[in-house]
Amino acid sequence: MSYTLYTHQRVLKCKAVDQTPRIKNSIVTSEVFGMINRNNITAHVIATSKDHKSCTYKEFSGTPSQMALCGPPSKVAFKRRSGHLFVEADWGDESIYIKQFSVAFREFNTTWWNEQMSKNNRECVVRNLTSSLSYEMQICCVTTSKCSQCPLSEVITVPQELTDAPSIRYGIQDHVQDHFLLAGQRRVIVKWEFANSDAVNDYIVTVWKVSGEHSNQDSYTTKDQSLALVLSYSAYNISVGALNSAGSSPAAHIAIEHMDVWRDWFGPFSVSITSNSSFNLSWSSSILSVCYSVEWWAKGERPAFRSFYMKEKNREITEISESVYQPYVRYYFFLHIRPDQDTCNMKNVNNSEKTYSTAQAYLLEGSPISAPGNVSILNITQHSSVITWSPVSEEDLRGFLLGYNISYTVYNIETFIIVDPSLNRYELLKLKSNSAYQIQLSAFTAAGEGERSDPKPFVTNSPAFTALNRIIAAVIVAIVILLLAVHLSCRFLHRSKKLLWPSIPNPGKSNAVKKVNIGHELDILEPLKRQRLIESEGCDSSTVYFIVSKKEVSPLSCPPTSPFNVKPTLLILSEDEASTPILEEIIPPDTPTLTPNKTSVSNETFPMDLNEIDSTLSTFIDNEITSPESKDTGDIISNISGTNFVPATFGKPAMVFVNDYTTMEFFQMENGRISWN
Repeated sequence: MSYTLYTHQRVLKCKAVDQTPRIKNSIVTSEVFGMINRNNITAHVIATSKDHKSCTYKEFSGTPSQMALCGPPSKVAFKRRSGHLFVEADWGDESIYIKQFSVAFREFNTTWWNEQMSKNNRECVVRNLTSSLSYEMQICCVTTSKCSQCPLSEVITVPQELTDAPSIRYGIQDHVQDHFLLAGQRRVIVKWEFANSDAVNDYIVTVWKVSGEHSNQDSYTTKDQSLALVLSYSAYNISVGALNSAGSSPAAHIAIEHMDVWRDWFGPFSVSITSNSSFNLSWSSSILSVCYSVEWWAKGERPAFRSFYMKEKNREITEISESVYQPYVRYYFFLHIRPDQDTCNMKNVNNSEKTYSTAQAYLLEGSPISAPGNVSILNITQHSSVITWSPVSEEDLRGFLLGYNISYTVYNIETFIIVDPSLNRYELLKLKSNSAYQIQLSAFTAAGEGERSDPKPFVTNSPAFTALNRIIAAVIVAIVILLLAVHLSCRFLHRSKKLLWPSIPNPGKSNAVKKVNIGHELDILEPLKRQRLIESEGCDSSTVYFIVSKKEVSPLSCPPTSPFNVKPTLLILSEDEASTPILEEIIPPDTPTLTPNKTSVSNETFPMDLNEIDSTLSTFIDNEITSPESKDTGDIISNISGTNFVPATFGKPAMVFVNDYTTMEFFQMENGRISWN
């Protein structure tokens, strides 16, 4: 309940002080009382409880000049910015005794302390800190003759510096999308994110109108990362920043544009600019509100505002403003109504007003000073075409657009068409075929027609030209399809042929056969030619000649001869029915005559294929073979004549024809002999 302090000095009597103490930083102080600093002092302190049933006692002694205690500071404020720590200390009544103080600091959860001295007794700047790290600090004064003791303050935690701005986004819902909203209001939901949210204590959201109209509350502090606001159709600016005990982060800004799409929720609203410094407002009398706010601006300018109070039933007012209105410039007007009737000033930017309506006005209208741009003629046909263009800019219109004039000329006859101002595309119909047209466009306002665009010529299609185009296109398509089909068919047939009918090698083109033909053509054909001359008179066209060469003669069918005696035999097949089959042996004059055994000759096998003949004998056989139609089952061999037209001597091997259709596996020459396999 109270503290009683007794002091005693040798030169002074005891003095009792009984009063309510002051507590500062857990230190109890009493009123100041005088003493002699150079003399020793003994102090007795008794603390009594409120019910006076218990007490505590403490005494201390010493020289007052050595017992003077200054600090710690009663209040400490600090901020972090750009890697620096700014510290402000408030020492209260002791500030007159303190000249400087020091700041001891260290990184969070480390042991090494650094120290920075201040230049005065209020401010100290600690430089070159790491922005992303947290620190701890303690503050104490610098001892002087007046402050012999300077205790350290408690450890103060300094959080990391907030260097990044939040990432912000927003969404808007109007009265139609959210049925909980009133007409003329919209809900703006702002959301944000922060990279290091753990270092943030709070977020501060500030909302203000672009017109600059202030409210009693336009800032909101929240720990959440989203905020829903109910706003009117005016334009707003919103900023979001993060806060902690070391300061705030850079703020993120977004702009909420005024709402262009509006509806007459409450009734008509009209504006007329009566002079270059005044305008007249008129609206429905069914509104019960008495507080209004009007905003107006031209494109590219900051909106102006004026709030007013109106209790009369007549809902019309002439406002004189400081703005100077220019002719041919469009001005936008927003009228807002407010629910609070005691004052027309905006108390809270959130859910404080709703938009009654919007309007546009000119002090003076003029005709457009430019023509519609980018005029193009598209989809030209025999009797129609499509015209497209871009609208005239608001600055060049100089009034409210009432429509477009389309002028087209053909055969020196000009025709005009008026088009709705909301369109930028029009289709001309009922045009003459194969005719030259010229198009011009212009916009018009209440002040008249504006500039015309440059003439744009075009020619409609003729019927013949259209038909010819179709025919040419059809022919080209047909040719392309045909070529594609032929190409695919050829590839298909080529692959099918390879699969179903693989190629068979032609023995006539064999290298082996060619070598034989070149080496032995003269030796083989020479006896045939002589024999053919001898027998030419006695043979008809049905005679076929075969040359057979035997390497060895069977001992049962041939007389014993030399092992090197090989006897080529010429066989003549005839279909002459009158002739008797005769086996003759034709012997050249310079060759000894050997009579072969008839049995051995008859037993000889002659492989024959009349359809495929060796190339060496093709000419001879084609002239002598009988056509298949002349043969019957009774045909026999009419003439068989064997002759040794090539003597079989040692050192000159005989030629053996195994078959008239020969496919050579390989050609081998060994020990002066030519063998066929």
